[in-house]
Amino acid sequence: MHLWPGIDAGNAHHHCVVIDAYGNRVPSQRIPNDEAALLELIANVLKLGDGEEAQFAGRVSGVSAG
Repeated sequence: MHLWPGIDAGNAHHHCVVIDAYGNRVPSQRIPNDEAALLELIANVLKLGDGEEAQFAGRVSGVSAG
């Protein structure tokens, strides 16, 4: 199943939500700002997609545009 995961990146933690091909929210998860946690999240999303491509989108919060 094709998935669209989105990550709202913060300084201390991130929040991820995944939308499936039918527009349903699959999991929604808060994860720490940690490389191992992010890699685990990516692996879990790819496993949910059962081999299908996942197109990640990101948003960085708490950053000044300058």
